[in-house]
Amino acid sequence: MLLSLAFSALLLLVTIKAGLGNSFLKNGDWRTSESIGAADADVIVRAVVAIGGLLASTREDSMYYTISSVAGEPLNLDCRYRIEGGDYDANWWSITAYGWDYFLIPNEQKRYSFNNDNINRGEDGRWVIHVSATEENGNWLPVGPSGAPASEKSTHHDFDLLLRLYTPGEAYLQNPGSAPLPVVTQEGCS
Repeated sequence: MLLSLAFSALLLLVTIKAGLGNSFLKNGDWRTSESIGAADADVIVRAVVAIGGLLASTREDSMYYTISSVAGEPLNLDCRYRIEGGDYDANWWSITAYGWDYFLIPNEQKRYSFNNDNINRGEDGRWVIHVSATEENGNWLPVGPSGAPASEKSTHHDFDLLLRLYTPGEAYLQNPGSAPLPVVTQEGCS
């Protein structure tokens, strides 16, 4: 009986660490799940959100998109990334960098995200965010080592980006796999 209980606990831990796996919808390199925030979400989805999606809201009030790789390459601290976009059909949106440990990445600037209110835009209303471990001009989102010990790392990527859309429009609620999203490109690696 103890062996069965230990095996069940291990299986649950592996399932939760695997996350939502195939239940994600892809939109370019971004991923989302229609189960996050849904009233009928199963116990695994709820556990994954409780661990990695602190303070997640209901699906009707928000949509969350995450990206942990660009063109199949995991987000890496040795690389520079460019996020380009404009406004989105939502009352408020933000892009935040999180370490592989699901927490904000410590940095001297105490800058963890950009949103539709604090981002600098071009004359055409479009914007660019530079994501890197070294300082950049303009809208720079610093990334660096996570606050957790490196020995605990269980992912291939060093950080991920989360796009939050609060009170999203119908395109996000009805067609999250094809709704307009920011474009992320890798600019180079050292």
